[in-house]
Amino acid sequence: MFIDRNIEILQKNEIHWIGNLTSSSITHKFISSENSRVEYFEDVNGNIYKIEDFYDRSYEINPLKREIIFVIGINSIYELKELYKKMNNESCLIVIEPNLSFFNHVLHDKNLDIFQNQNIVIFSDHIEQLNNFIRGFFSRYSSIALAKNINFYQTDYYRKYELETVKNIISIIREVVRNVILSVGNSIEDGLDGLKNNLENLEWLQKSKDAAQLKNKFKGKPAIVVSAGPSLNKNIRELKRAKHQAIIIAVDTIVNRLLTEDIIPDFVCSVERIQEVYEHFYKGKNIPEDVTLVGPPLLDSRIFKEFHGDIILPMRNGVAEYNWFQNFLKLENDSSIEMGSSCAHVAFGLAMHLGASPIVLVGQDLAYGSTEEETHATGTVYDSEVENEEEALFEDYEIEGYYGGTVKSTYIWVYFKQWFEAQISNRQLFVINATEGGAKINSTVQKSLNETIDTYCLKEIDSVKAVVRDICTYNLDIKGIKETLSKELNYFSIFKEKCEKQLGNLKNLKITYSSTMKKLTIAVEELQKTNIIMKEILQHDLLRHNLQSIVVKTLWDINNIEQVINAKNLIENKEIQLKMLITTIVCVEKIEDYIKEALQNYI
Repeated sequence: MFIDRNIEILQKNEIHWIGNLTSSSITHKFISSENSRVEYFEDVNGNIYKIEDFYDRSYEINPLKREIIFVIGINSIYELKELYKKMNNESCLIVIEPNLSFFNHVLHDKNLDIFQNQNIVIFSDHIEQLNNFIRGFFSRYSSIALAKNINFYQTDYYRKYELETVKNIISIIREVVRNVILSVGNSIEDGLDGLKNNLENLEWLQKSKDAAQLKNKFKGKPAIVVSAGPSLNKNIRELKRAKHQAIIIAVDTIVNRLLTEDIIPDFVCSVERIQEVYEHFYKGKNIPEDVTLVGPPLLDSRIFKEFHGDIILPMRNGVAEYNWFQNFLKLENDSSIEMGSSCAHVAFGLAMHLGASPIVLVGQDLAYGSTEEETHATGTVYDSEVENEEEALFEDYEIEGYYGGTVKSTYIWVYFKQWFEAQISNRQLFVINATEGGAKINSTVQKSLNETIDTYCLKEIDSVKAVVRDICTYNLDIKGIKETLSKELNYFSIFKEKCEKQLGNLKNLKITYSSTMKKLTIAVEELQKTNIIMKEILQHDLLRHNLQSIVVKTLWDINNIEQVINAKNLIENKEIQLKMLITTIVCVEKIEDYIKEALQNYI
């Protein structure tokens, strides 16, 4: 009776995620109802479930705060309507229904008019897809702004019968939200240091091979991505057999160990700008000319100066700062590759860019070895107990292992693992995990490295070095770059003036506990003008890259204030905005300084 109308409603919101309805996905069948609020269902084992559509009055909700409420279960439409009425009108309701039987039932037999509201969204699919949906949902700034204001509500069926499913869903969502918060950005200082390096390395970009010309040069050929996990000790010597029959891509951490084993990789990949990368992996190392260096232009410039082989400096795909670089350098879109957050991600992104298949992971443990001291393969800098500060920041916990059971990992390693899984799933890649230990990486085929080489590395491939050598360097228009950077300097000067004017207005804004409602309303109007500045930051690639963390954190703090016009709330809002504006002005001044320095010294 309702299906045509319901489909029409759901099609109007592109954020909905609805899986394919098949006969095998229908596990619960509607039997009968006592009335419109009480229904009976039977599962495939003959168990009968009574579902009551009554709002849980023990659930606490604050209508004065904007938040994201994840609701588990779609069958109880009355519960959804009650929840929607009670929540803040700027909040968002995300309905998670992992059981397609219930979605099928409401699609055919219930009125889904409530979903005409754009701030109520459905996910109905197998739970394995929930991670991808939540990641996509938080790819928008409007969602990220509420990432710290999250609540959960379970409808009647899940409250009574599926508590383990509820725990699993909440765990998945919390894990993604933690990753979202982590991905908001490094400190502003780190971002500015990266910009400084990128601009200083413009001279090396002129000498870099054009990454766009490398696109799909080895389509359908096997590539082995060699990382430095402790499991590499057991199969590292197998890699010799793959030379000239697979592209060997090494992370910087392991390249010198490979060379001691007389294994010369085709590429070495780096991503960190810190000086330790130069000192530990490149300084004084005799890396042969046959090896090509791949990494973003923010690396320590001493690496480029001392490296003997070819260099390829691709842009970093999906990173706003590199969108800005790409525009003023007038580089092709294919000059970007996926780089994630680690050198292993860069190596994997390079394999994708080359069109390689299968992509074979080796030493990608993403977990401790036999002890918590065993974090990397032997023969690396970590033998001398150099502390990995990033890993030390996060508490350890257990995840599914390569051979089943559980293994100990860290939050940052799991974050890396989820990046691999998202790339493999979204791009439908053929990836073999030949690590033979560590964490299980979903969507990969598990084989030993020996078997993988015997099966897929059977034919000699074109000389990687010859292919790279024949590629041209970037064709950069230096005069055009100078003109564009000069225009950007003018833009930043005007933008800074806007920020300084708003800062002055807020400093002069008098809000006291004796202020009349009329004065408080005027104050609200003045405070709202800062939204224009934050919007402009998010619309400009370089500003967004360097200031998105402060903008998002500002929004988190503001959204944590109840939406009631009183002196206390407005004073708190004003203080938050003052901090944001002062930080923005200092950041823009640094950006101006670095661009002026680049124009004077490097172009």
